[in-house]
Amino acid sequence: MGSIQDSKAPDRNKELSRYLLELIAVRAIVLLLGLNLADRLGILAERIGSFPFLHLFNLLALILTLLFVIFWWIGRYKLFQLYAQICADLILTTMLVVYTNGIESAFVSFYLLIIIYCSLTLGRNGGLVGTALSTLLYAGILAANHLGYIGSTYSSGSTPLATFRISAHVIGFWAVAYLGMYLHQRLQIVEWELQEKIDSLTELQRLNEHIVSSIRSGLITTDLQGRIAVFNLAAQELTGRNAQVMIGKSVQELIGDSFWTKILNANLLRNPRALRHEEWIAIPGGPKCYLGFSVSPLLDQSQQLLGYIISFQDLTEITRLEEEVRLKDRMAAIGRMAAGIAHEIRNPLTSMQGSVEILRSRANLPAKDERLLDILVRESDRLNKFVEDFLSFARPRQYAKHPIDLVPVLRDSVTLLRNNPEIRDRHSVNLNIEAQSIRIMGSADQLKQVFWNLAQNSIRAMPNGGELKIDIHRASNETGEIVFQDNGIGMSQEEKNQIFQPFQSGFKGGLGLGLSIIFQIMEDHRGKISFESEKGKGTRVSLRFPLESQVQEPEYLEPAMHA
Repeated sequence: MGSIQDSKAPDRNKELSRYLLELIAVRAIVLLLGLNLADRLGILAERIGSFPFLHLFNLLALILTLLFVIFWWIGRYKLFQLYAQICADLILTTMLVVYTNGIESAFVSFYLLIIIYCSLTLGRNGGLVGTALSTLLYAGILAANHLGYIGSTYSSGSTPLATFRISAHVIGFWAVAYLGMYLHQRLQIVEWELQEKIDSLTELQRLNEHIVSSIRSGLITTDLQGRIAVFNLAAQELTGRNAQVMIGKSVQELIGDSFWTKILNANLLRNPRALRHEEWIAIPGGPKCYLGFSVSPLLDQSQQLLGYIISFQDLTEITRLEEEVRLKDRMAAIGRMAAGIAHEIRNPLTSMQGSVEILRSRANLPAKDERLLDILVRESDRLNKFVEDFLSFARPRQYAKHPIDLVPVLRDSVTLLRNNPEIRDRHSVNLNIEAQSIRIMGSADQLKQVFWNLAQNSIRAMPNGGELKIDIHRASNETGEIVFQDNGIGMSQEEKNQIFQPFQSGFKGGLGLGLSIIFQIMEDHRGKISFESEKGKGTRVSLRFPLESQVQEPEYLEPAMHA
């Protein structure tokens, strides 16, 4: 209860300050207008002592008003000022009644005004005290007049008549006091109920805001014109946009004109089921995200359409995993088929090569036949090499996994790359090592193959020269990361979608198996490979490996060699 009272104390002080200012203004208006009107009607006394009655009261009312305004402006002791104003009003009213025909004075009603505002401002106790003081002062005026202590143009007459008049006014005082106290009590109840409803509404609003901000899905509400009204915290995180900037803007800036047109044409009032849509969204300062949207109508109590509720989630990782699963399935199927085809090709190829060697061993073959046999041997070797590469893709060899350090393995690969004949003077390879040691469970031979193939692809993507940056660092306490970044020709979205599929080489003379094999090696090392590329703006390849401490499985054993 104490905390509730403390929280309401500032409101009570503010309300009391408003009452005081209203009383000051009303007093000044009532006294100045009432006195001047009474003077014109000739019901005021001419003088009080040696002072003109009207001028004295006008001056007194003006001085009191200025003093109360000064105290109100200072802002301290508001309750004391209220008591002072009540006492001053009782004194002024008593003086007016005394000097304006006593019990028949037109200003007796001022006591009623004092009783009313005592009840409304101070409650039950204030109403009782104000009524008691008014009664005593009024009875004192009549008693003093009756005993001759004060002069008056009015004669109180018989005692029963005076008693009746006093009783009538006193009953009026107490009736008004009761009415004022009742009104004050009802006003307090209404204020309390209103405050409870306001507090409840405020709490509901806070709860609603907390729920909306805590939802891990992006949430946007718009009006019928598409202006954004709500943009929660998850929406900020998923879209990379600030809520304060987006509120009031058109949602078309985020979802595009075509999707907004689709929402308008969906007629969600007749079909309230959520409208679903998936789209790539550009993130300011970051890569695109694949977001899944769900749109529902925003209705009022009468089921009239007010706007739209748009919720969305980031499906980028899910889409990547689905594509990865589909790719694995395709590669497994291709691998099984490739193993059978390679086996069927290799057997007759071996017989052909043996037959050619027998033919070459015979003497006295014409020169033309010798050239044909040379071509046949050379093409057989090339076909055999293709079959070997195909088999390495279809049935990759398992290597033993040992604790290795990525840093020296990468450094050796970069050294070989810099001495590669394909590296021209216009190419530069820059290695940036941010971690002195990154230990993983892996095969150095397989990883060198990954680094070599990726580096060669980057060099080939820069036929006119360029820079290849290679960074190695710890991405977190659980992973190490190696990044290959070039400023070459880049890839289109269609090329990126087919990047790991076999026989999709983007370079002349390539078989298109290199990246497929790299994908398998990364899978074998429990690693992740990701590409970021844009046509004409280069390519960024990221390799992530779990650290040695995160790999719990035992080392692979070197497989037995079969004949």
